[in-house]
Amino acid sequence: MSGVPQMPIDTLRPRDTHQETEEMKKIAITGAAGVVGSGLRRQLLQRGYRLRLLDLQPINDCGADETAAVADIMDQAAMLAQLRGADALVHLAACTVDAPWPDQVRLSIEGCINVFDAAREAGVNRIVYASSHHVVGMHPRPPAGPLVDAQVQLRPDSRYAVGKAFGESLAALYAYKFGMQVMAIRIGNANTQPVDRRRMGNWISWRDLGQLVAIGLEHPALVFEVVYGISDTTGRHYDNASAYALGYQPEDGTAATGFEAEVLRQDPAPAADSALAESAGELSLGGYFSQSEYTGSTARLRAQR
Repeated sequence: MSGVPQMPIDTLRPRDTHQETEEMKKIAITGAAGVVGSGLRRQLLQRGYRLRLLDLQPINDCGADETAAVADIMDQAAMLAQLRGADALVHLAACTVDAPWPDQVRLSIEGCINVFDAAREAGVNRIVYASSHHVVGMHPRPPAGPLVDAQVQLRPDSRYAVGKAFGESLAALYAYKFGMQVMAIRIGNANTQPVDRRRMGNWISWRDLGQLVAIGLEHPALVFEVVYGISDTTGRHYDNASAYALGYQPEDGTAATGFEAEVLRQDPAPAADSALAESAGELSLGGYFSQSEYTGSTARLRAQR
């Protein structure tokens, strides 16, 4: 943690919907047509923000407090034009699958550089960067290892995760060198409910994601912080103390929702000492991302940090 003082969560509740439009902050979102962008739009609108939606895909369902534009993160001049006048940026656009290296380098590295450079030139000094829990995906999954916090060694589980880890490093550079305020959220599985055992440990509801992004957009003392984008999955995979220190109070959790019993019924744990129990996908936080192309013994996944 960076020692940022706690901000009372009450200051991050939805704004007064009767306030004047000109007082509403304008938030640009890259990758706004994607699954996370679509879910997040609703949450930010409920919190009283005006949204500038940017994506390669046209967005035709804009509401009263939304505008949209087709924009490519590889075109820095176009990004600069779209970001002028924004109060903050939520950067979601990236290569979202474990595609070959050229795709990762182009979208998640070069594209990320373009976006941060354009934001800096446009005077957008606050950014919420969508990282991923997969940047630590090769760590052992409890109970094979301890809970993972935001200070552990990066252990990307895929080419995709390497691109996200690069973005975290870039975000730290822009925060500490150029005075921007940046939160990197290692998003887990953003969904209406967890879909399997592993993702019970990294699930985040849409309203909890909205709350966490709002903290990144509003916390006055934020410099650079890495947090996990998870709901209350207490005791499963991650120690999210860095988010709680900023005032995050998740409203949803795997136990309270009643999802847990159904998930365990559909996805029971494998028999101890079975080949599945000792596989990379079962032992690691990254699951199928870790399993893909895995070579050799999985003994190294149990290595101490």
